[in-house]
Parts: sequence; structure tokens; C-alpha cells
Amino acid sequence: MGSPQSKGLASEKNKISPPSQENNQNLPPPQESNQNLHPPQESLQNPPPPQENEQIPLPHQASEQNSSPSHNFPKNQDEGACHGASSNPRNEAPIHEGRLSTFDIVNLPQDPGKRRKISDFHPDDRDLVRRTYIQRKPCQPEDFVFPQTPFGPKLRRFNKKWFDTWRTWLEYCVEKDAAFCFICYLFKKDNSSGGDAFVNEGFKASNRTEAFAKHVGGHMSAHNIAVVDMNSFVNQKASITTALSKQSQEAMSAYRKRLEASIVTTQWLLLQGFPFRGHDEKETSLNRGNFISLLSLLSKHDPNYSKVILKNSPSNCQLTSPPIQKNIINACAKETTKAILEELGDGFFAILADESADVTDKEQMAVCLRYVNKMGEICE
Repeated sequence: MGSPQSKGLASEKNKISPPSQENNQNLPPPQESNQNLHPPQESLQNPPPPQENEQIPLPHQASEQNSSPSHNFPKNQDEGACHGASSNPRNEAPIHEGRLSTFDIVNLPQDPGKRRKISDFHPDDRDLVRRTYIQRKPCQPEDFVFPQTPFGPKLRRFNKKWFDTWRTWLEYCVEKDAAFCFICYLFKKDNSSGGDAFVNEGFKASNRTEAFAKHVGGHMSAHNIAVVDMNSFVNQKASITTALSKQSQEAMSAYRKRLEASIVTTQWLLLQGFPFRGHDEKETSLNRGNFISLLSLLSKHDPNYSKVILKNSPSNCQLTSPPIQKNIINACAKETTKAILEELGDGFFAILADESADVTDKEQMAVCLRYVNKMGEICE
């Protein structure tokens, strides 16, 4: 055992003495926050290899993600955009599993080679994406110097005059050096046949100019069907579907007023216990029954009813047929039963029943409910 003083000296020597080579191997690698500090000499000579799944971001990738969507082609051709540097450019577009935000809509890629399929978007976002691209119009970089591609012994390239011929739908992808169809991208159905070359990977055969007219095709081609869908989408107020499905406020108000007249007539006849229908309800009949006669009386004394009932109503929506009368009677019976039960509550009541047979020996029963309401009055 040594003295306390000798132990203290030994501990001071351990603090001053440098670590051995064996201890250097067990030291943790420098953190990312210490990148500005000088690393050990050994780490400079033998840098640690990157992990298997590690991806090192490049500076130009970060700048491309933040670039404006209005650029139709990159400024620097050395970046490899025009020569197919990416094997699948569609995957470069921002992909989100949920709904698109305002930032995502603004930064939708304009280049057709970078766009996602319309079916990949959320169903509630597809119309917004279509509307955004329609406002931007097709991607047609007319000032771009189109590269030449060998087709046999000759060199050919995309001709910008084709934009004037097919102005409404022809697009050009700088990265793929291919032509795309703007309308088919937005409105062509996935299960429809034809025109896939101008939608999926683009059309690159610049020597086959007749393919553009073939893509448009006949009246019922996939392209022309997409054109009709686009016109209906842009002019929704003028489309036939909207005209048939949209009901004006005036028509709804007239229907409510017509139904109100039928309900008021039914309530009065039920209160008096009168029959509804007559033997002859034609317009030439002198007695059309109590229901039609009372409606005629309402139309004569109330101008609001006279504008929407009987002769002034549609022939298929007069609300005077026997099935309509029975439906209104059943609704009144349910409301009456509900009101009686609420007024009766837990009080006492009595039921009076009487039965008799008519001329055809058909038995009919009359049921009367007698009770005292909350006001102390006898009700039947």
C-alpha cells in the first residue's frame, strides 16, 4: 500500500500522459457538429466508408427541388437534365400520401417528364391539379435548342413549328427529348386504349411526323374523348350534365308551395272526416271530389297557390294523385300519434272501440282514445 500522496501523483501522470494507440481505436468518431474542428490524423488518412443505405445529398439536387415550376428546362445543360441523367424522372416530383398543400400546388413540376400521373393524386385533389395545369398551359419551350438524334444515316430533332400546328395539346420534355400530349395527361382514362406513347414515356421518333395526326385520330379516339372531357371541365356551367342535375331555386320554391297546398287540403279534410276522391275527377266533371275542389278554391283566393298548382304545375308533378294523398295521410297520422303520446305522458287513458259492418258485410272498427291532458281537459 502506498501513501495518499503517491496515489495523487500517479493519478496526475495518468491525466497528462497521452492515450495509447489501443485506446484510439475505441474512441467514437467525430460528431457532425464538430465538422469545423481538426479531426485526428488517423481519421484523415483512413476515412470511414459510407453505410450501405446512406445517401449523400448533392448541392444541385437541393437547388432543383426549390426551383420555380415555371421553368420549362434547366439553365445548365451540364447537369444532365437534357441527356437523361435520371432513369425515372417522374419520381423526382414531390410525392405525398395525403392531400396536397398550397405549397405543393404551386410547386407542381411543369416539365411533362417530371409529372406524376393524375391517378396518383388524391381523388379530391385531381380537379385542382387539372385546373392548375390548364391555367399554366402546355409546356412548349420554343427558345430551347433541341438536340439532334441519329435516325439511320440522318440526324433529326424536334421542330418547334409543330407547336403552331398542335398548339392546344403538344408538349416537349427537355429531359427525355420527347413529345407529350397535354390533354391526354389530364383527362385520358387509364383503361382507355390508344395514345399511350404521348402519355407514359413520350414520343421520340422525330422522323415520323404522321404520328401526331394519328394520335388525334377519329371522332371517338381516346384523344378526342379527352378533349370533350376537358371542354366540359372548363365550361361546367354550359355542360349538359350540369344543366340536367342543377335545379333552380325558383323550381324548388314552386315545389314546396305546391306540396304545402296539398298538405293544407289534406289536413282540413281529415279534420272534418270528409272523403277525398270523387267518382269522376276529370276537368270536364262538375264534381271532381273534395280534394281537387278544395285545391281549386285555394287557387282562386290565393295568388301564390294559383301560380304553382293544378293547371300551372307540371303534368308529372301536380301532387294530386291517390298515392300522394295516402302518403300525406300517413304522415299526418304519425305526427298526430306522436303529439298525443307526448301530451299523454304517464297519465291515465281509456280506449273506446266499436265495430260495425257495411253494406258489403265488410267489418270496420272505430277506436277512440279518451284521456285528460296536462291542463285538466278531457280529450278524445
